[in-house]
Amino acid sequence: MSATSGQRERRSKRGRVIAAGMIGNVIEWYDFALYGYMAVIISELFFPHENKLVSLIGTYGIFAAGFFMRPLGGVVFGHLGDTIGRKPVLMLSVVLMVLPTIAIGLLPTYADWGIAATIALVVVRLVQGFSVGGEFSSSVTYLVETAPENGRGLAGSWANVGSVIGMLLGAATPATVIWILEEPATGEWGWRLPFLIGGGIGVIALMLRRGLPEESVVAKKRREKGDHPIKRVFREERDVIYRVVLFCCSYGVVYYIPIVYLPTWLDLFTDISLHQALFIATLAQILQAILIPLAGHFSDRVMRRTHFLALIMAVIAVISVPLFLLAGQGVIWVAILVLCVFCALIAGPLGTVPTTLAESFDRGHRLTGYSLSFNLGMGLAGGTAPMVATALIAVSGAEIAPAFYLAGLAATGAAMMLLLKDRSREPLR
Repeated sequence: MSATSGQRERRSKRGRVIAAGMIGNVIEWYDFALYGYMAVIISELFFPHENKLVSLIGTYGIFAAGFFMRPLGGVVFGHLGDTIGRKPVLMLSVVLMVLPTIAIGLLPTYADWGIAATIALVVVRLVQGFSVGGEFSSSVTYLVETAPENGRGLAGSWANVGSVIGMLLGAATPATVIWILEEPATGEWGWRLPFLIGGGIGVIALMLRRGLPEESVVAKKRREKGDHPIKRVFREERDVIYRVVLFCCSYGVVYYIPIVYLPTWLDLFTDISLHQALFIATLAQILQAILIPLAGHFSDRVMRRTHFLALIMAVIAVISVPLFLLAGQGVIWVAILVLCVFCALIAGPLGTVPTTLAESFDRGHRLTGYSLSFNLGMGLAGGTAPMVATALIAVSGAEIAPAFYLAGLAATGAAMMLLLKDRSREPLR
């Protein structure tokens, strides 16, 4: 075999590993966006109530319940990944994500099963939230551990490229179905199609992951019998856990306020409609998807990851209030500029955080530490960010209040990165 053909084969294998790592996050965020965009239809089918707002609250309540299952899933999948290996966990997590997605597409509605249909939807979402708790951290850990030493940042960034692609597909698929089908057909059976399509993506994911090699960069460490990874991580790296949890609280708010909440804020407090704001956000996320791997590569070649993250978080802290004030003018081109600036800046953490967190923990308990701290931080602050932002406006009477919340949490994230030991130029432990 020539050197050239050997290089081609290595690139091909690496490409398959990256695709297999990405696709689980495509499914995760496809479902995240899909459930959000289909919430009104689901509320009518599974929570029939004379008050539509009550039905919608019930639907979002199930959404939140799935989110809060993530830390539990993170602990379980982290333990499994640190004891039996990464590959089995990657297979199990994608199965437990895909089956509930298909199940939602096949569930009888309230009209068929009554309250049993609502309960079934709750169970399905809880299972899905549980599995999601292990998917992201497992895929990132695998990508980083199998990457070349000088390419770990780029490798980890592909997980979030998959997340953005999933969000875009999760918005485009129901929009296409609703556009093609007439309204009665969408409410009767068409709403099921996007969920079943998600099942098809899951089959592709399983096929890609079946051929994955086991992690090879770092050898598995032997552990004494009964020495569980969660005990080890709290005994040996308690300070790292606390700092990463606090940083992930910041990370969650920095992502959810500009990307998820700002379009709704524009609809509420300016003359820009929600439809226009979501379209602008979608365009900005396409830009973000392009910049994410560039940020990961930058952290490999130019600037250490924790320093880069501290800088980006500090910039976000400084400009959040001015950007919200600009967006509040209600001018379309200004809103486009604001969302593009936010998405471009947030591409930095999206491209760099996955590898930074994976490098922060020792191999013997890496997946446990990563899964637990990431899901706790994202669940506590990320999942509640839109609700807290709305509550701050209600309490203070200031429309700009979410911007100060964003700035404060971004500053916290910058501080945590300065306190976290940088390992971006060291071999994985």
